[in-house]
Amino acid sequence: MSNTNEPDKKQQCDGTPDGCHGDIENCDLDPAECHANSTMAKQFNPENMEDCMGKSLDQLSKAFMSSAKRWEMIVYPSLLAFIVLAGYGFFLIYSLTKDADRIADNMVHMTQDMTLISTQMSAISKNMVLMTQTVDSQSASMKEMTYHMRGMNQSMNQMRYDFSVLNNSVSRPMSFMNTFMPW
Repeated sequence: MSNTNEPDKKQQCDGTPDGCHGDIENCDLDPAECHANSTMAKQFNPENMEDCMGKSLDQLSKAFMSSAKRWEMIVYPSLLAFIVLAGYGFFLIYSLTKDADRIADNMVHMTQDMTLISTQMSAISKNMVLMTQTVDSQSASMKEMTYHMRGMNQSMNQMRYDFSVLNNSVSRPMSFMNTFMPW
């Protein structure tokens, strides 16, 4: 057990080249002994150096492993999502090229059909002229029919008038004769 008057060796060492606190003349410890206990002196010891390197590598390994586990939780799902998206992108591009190929094939058929339509347009034009002439003749026939309907209407009106006169001519004498009849 140490006295309270005796200074503690660990408290006296500070790692300076002299190994003591304060100035050398007033130091309670021997400078060589203090220097041997200092941390700088321990660093140059080969056994302490291997122990320190082992601990440092162990700490680095543990830090790397914990960091790697965190990165694994982020990188692997992200890599999987990227692979899925890349596959879907490939599928979209494949579908687009397939559709473009079908459009190109259909354009050949459309071109042939448009050529047929353009050759048939002159026949359609001729038929339209003929149809216009037919509609014009029908229009003339309709005018003639309207004229004849007017004539029929006038004739019907005349017949109505004649029946009215006949009715008046026959009904008056018949009404007079009816008064003489017993039934």
